[in-house]
Amino acid sequence: MMRGWILLLFLLAMPTIAAHAGDAGYVLKAVDLLDRPAADAKPFSKLVKQQPVEIIGRNGSWAHIKAGAGNGWIRMIDVRLNPSPARKIAAAAAKSPTNSGIRGFSEEELLVGAPNQAESERLRRVGVSVRDAVNFARAANLRPRKQDYIEMRDYMPEGGFSESFFDE
Repeated sequence: MMRGWILLLFLLAMPTIAAHAGDAGYVLKAVDLLDRPAADAKPFSKLVKQQPVEIIGRNGSWAHIKAGAGNGWIRMIDVRLNPSPARKIAAAAAKSPTNSGIRGFSEEELLVGAPNQAESERLRRVGVSVRDAVNFARAANLRPRKQDYIEMRDYMPEGGFSESFFDE
């Protein structure tokens, strides 16, 4: 159990490479530009597929972007960064059959990564001890249970998803 918490802390503390303020990129598909970072936010403009954007901030899984004369919020998953020379080198290395690492991170990005101290501190402040978590579970009459590993292929359509499934 403690090993799981350590892994969670490590993953949350790693810097996100998907977006840093000032990075230029483009949207993957047509999306609404929202007035705040929330699923129920009001859309006030529409971005077209491949529209250039500049990431000016981030809030969780939301990117605060500047597109043309306006700015607003879209989901991080809908943004791709323009390749820099370092990313092009990393992408070439990723195509190598001997490359290993974590999906979404190149070997170079893993080597130059550094802990995100601000997120580590925030996580420390909101965390609870194992003892407090166990006491909470007991007070709520919660019981431990085993959850088997879920195979993704059990939920995928025959032959997988079509290429157009991920792109509007």
